[in-house]
Amino acid sequence: MATRRIKAEEIDVPSYAHDVPGGYPVYVSESIGWDMVIHVFAPHMPSPRPRVTSRGTFMPNDYRKHCERLAASLAYARGLYETTKRPWPADARMRVDLAFWGQRMAGDLDNLAKTVMDAGQLHRGEEPGAELWANDRQIRSLSVDWIDVEDDAQWSQLVVRVHIMPTKSSDIPIAAARRHRESTIKRPTGDDSPKRQKARKEAARVH
Repeated sequence: MATRRIKAEEIDVPSYAHDVPGGYPVYVSESIGWDMVIHVFAPHMPSPRPRVTSRGTFMPNDYRKHCERLAASLAYARGLYETTKRPWPADARMRVDLAFWGQRMAGDLDNLAKTVMDAGQLHRGEEPGAELWANDRQIRSLSVDWIDVEDDAQWSQLVVRVHIMPTKSSDIPIAAARRHRESTIKRPTGDDSPKRQKARKEAARVH
C-alpha cells in the first residue's frame, strides 16, 4: 500500500528555526569536527527518473519545486554561517554527511542524496556563491544515513554536516607535522653514523 508523503506545512518547526523566503525553515548549529551543521525542516523526496517527451527531457514539476525550496534553504544556511565565520573558498573541497530523519524511508538512499546534491548547487539568480557548493564534484567524501523516527510531523528533517577539506596535500596537518618532524631530526654524520654506533655497542659488550 502506498504511503502518503507528509507535507511541509504539517511538520512541527522549532521556534529557533529561521523562516526562509521561498524555502523551508532552517537552523544552523555547530558540531565538533564539522564546520557547519544545517537542519532543514522539510519532507524528503528522492530524485526521480527524468520524463522523456518529444519536446525533450524534463524532471517532474513537484521535484523541481522541492529542489528550488531546498536550494533556498541551503543557500540561506551558508549565508548565516558566513556572517560569523570566514567564507570558504569557491573551489573548496568538502566532506559531507547527510542524515534523513523520517517515519518511512522514501526511495533509496542514493536517490535521496542526489536530490540534496543537486539542490546544493542550484543557482537561484542571486550573486555568485549563493549556492551551498558551486558544483557537487567539490564533495570528495559523502556519507548518507536514514534515521527512523516515530512521528514525521514532529521529527522530519534533513541534517547536512559540512567540513571544508584542504585543497592541497601541503595543507593537511598530518603531512605538515611529518615534514616538521623530519626537518628537526639530527642526521648522523661522521663519527655518529649508525655503523660507528653499532661498533661502540659491540665493544662495550666485550669489555
